[in-house]
Amino acid sequence: MNISFNDLKFVHQIGQTLNLEERMRLQLAILKIQEHYVFDEVLFWGRVEGVEKDYYIALGIQYKGQYEFPLKKFFWSSNNYHFAELPKYNEEFAQRAETLREPFTGQHEHIVFRTDEEINFEDSLEIPAQLPAKNFSELERLSYIVQSIEFQCASIPIGSYRLTPTHELIKTKFKGVTAELKNYQHFRQPIRKDKQDLIARDEALYRPDFLDSLVDDTPYNQWSVQTDSTKRNITIRNLIWPGYLGYNNDYTFGYAYFGDGIKNSDFEFLL
Repeated sequence: MNISFNDLKFVHQIGQTLNLEERMRLQLAILKIQEHYVFDEVLFWGRVEGVEKDYYIALGIQYKGQYEFPLKKFFWSSNNYHFAELPKYNEEFAQRAETLREPFTGQHEHIVFRTDEEINFEDSLEIPAQLPAKNFSELERLSYIVQSIEFQCASIPIGSYRLTPTHELIKTKFKGVTAELKNYQHFRQPIRKDKQDLIARDEALYRPDFLDSLVDDTPYNQWSVQTDSTKRNITIRNLIWPGYLGYNNDYTFGYAYFGDGIKNSDFEFLL
């Protein structure tokens, strides 16, 4: 689903790859995640570039026992290749973080937004109902950006998954699709009511298009579907989040992100 190390040839098209040392050390680091967590699969998700150091992201997915959609957990590592779970982020600063144009520094403890307000509880008899928000770190920014890209971009070809009678998502034997946007859907819990109703009525058991279609995304022109001269190797890119790449051919599919983690907020104004 996400990119395997054998499929790195697909990301060459956006001028990205992993060198031999990165591949070897990431493979070992991902094995350690599998030793400490119970996931059906742990996959390499991508690399977010930083000025001083890069961030590597892995994704653990649990299908079994999950109703309608699998559990996803993200893990991060710097250049030491020791993965840790991405933390929760401060919601108060999250949307501001999405519009930042400054590159990641690579220092996860770097403070992105600082809260200077302090409360001296010794001078007050009552603890306020709402405390001031804590500082927003680069690691929180990374967590928010990774999950935003996953929610807005993560895509799979139609026919690559199906819903079982127990409402668990499972992979099917993939046979490929043609290079048309209508043949791709989001790899997330559906948010469109028509798709939710389809699942609720159990009609999704018999249809491959039971997840949100990329055709319905706005602005529509954010997606670019391309193919090579054979018409068999297909890539799909997102222009709002440059660096995202989905790929498929007649036997495999996946997606990855290789970029600076900066959203193209001006995309709608450039149409």
